[in-house]
Amino acid sequence: MTIREDLGMINVTDLAYGRIGAPDLDRMEDFLLDFGMVRADRTKKALYMRGTDGDHHHLHVTELGDPVHIGMAWWAKTEEDLEKISKAPGASKIHEIDEPGGGKRVTLTDPDGRAIEVIYGMEVVDDLPVRDVIINNGKDKLARTDLQRISANPGQPAHVKRSAHVVVKTKDLKKFNDWYQSHLGLAASDHIKAPDDPSKNMMTFNHINAGDEFVDHHVLLGIQSESAEFNHLSFEVADFDDVNIGHNWLESKGYKLAWGVGRHVLGSQIFDYWRDPWGRIHEHWTDGDVVNNAHNGGRWDAEVGLNNQWGPAFPEDFVDDPHLHVL
Repeated sequence: MTIREDLGMINVTDLAYGRIGAPDLDRMEDFLLDFGMVRADRTKKALYMRGTDGDHHHLHVTELGDPVHIGMAWWAKTEEDLEKISKAPGASKIHEIDEPGGGKRVTLTDPDGRAIEVIYGMEVVDDLPVRDVIINNGKDKLARTDLQRISANPGQPAHVKRSAHVVVKTKDLKKFNDWYQSHLGLAASDHIKAPDDPSKNMMTFNHINAGDEFVDHHVLLGIQSESAEFNHLSFEVADFDDVNIGHNWLESKGYKLAWGVGRHVLGSQIFDYWRDPWGRIHEHWTDGDVVNNAHNGGRWDAEVGLNNQWGPAFPEDFVDDPHLHVL
């Protein structure tokens, strides 16, 4: 499936936010504060959380309701791109966003029925302060001569910087990839082969198509499945110490660890995954790979692509439906 540019295709510039539901906004806010986010705004019906980067008003939306994954929002580069995507089959007209942060958007529905927003012009806010940590290493022992005093157990939450990627299950991986690549301009980074039929793909990592500019190894990962379930939202944090500080803090608060701490093979992120009170996974990561249009991706066996460079092995329950892990 290919959509001509005059019928809607654009190249989005990044993931803006995920949108999920929760039956208790107080409980969800407590988790997200412990996860390292900051409240941007809250209404009677929704919670808006931000990170330390101020390039947009919020990076996480929770609507009051059933604990489901509603959809995700993507950044358009220009208002002209909003006009282009509004011409795609099934797209809405451009309309004002009647929510905190404002801006304009076009809404679509992906092949699995998720609500997709393409947005432009959201309110910009000030950056929040984050420590600047310099690390000594075996090659440079004098990069830092000041004493390193970051935290004391159980310390404090991590510092979520930005919304980084989303991972979902799909009933038809090829159709899923075709839709996101033809509508939003995403490009495949790597694939993981299906163990029962190596000629087919079980997972596809997609990145933002920014030409020669380097971007994260993936912004969207689709997993072939019998159901179109949500898997996780991912957020970049300040640094390696922040991943571990966040781990200790969330552990001290009694939340459920999903997987971590470790370093992936594909993407190379140092990762740590935690479940919210309704079983949905939220990830901290730092130090990931970046790619551009010169990247030559591959098709990897699952035992390689799902392996770690270090850290605990891939847990079998990681791709469970979230409701199996309600706290």
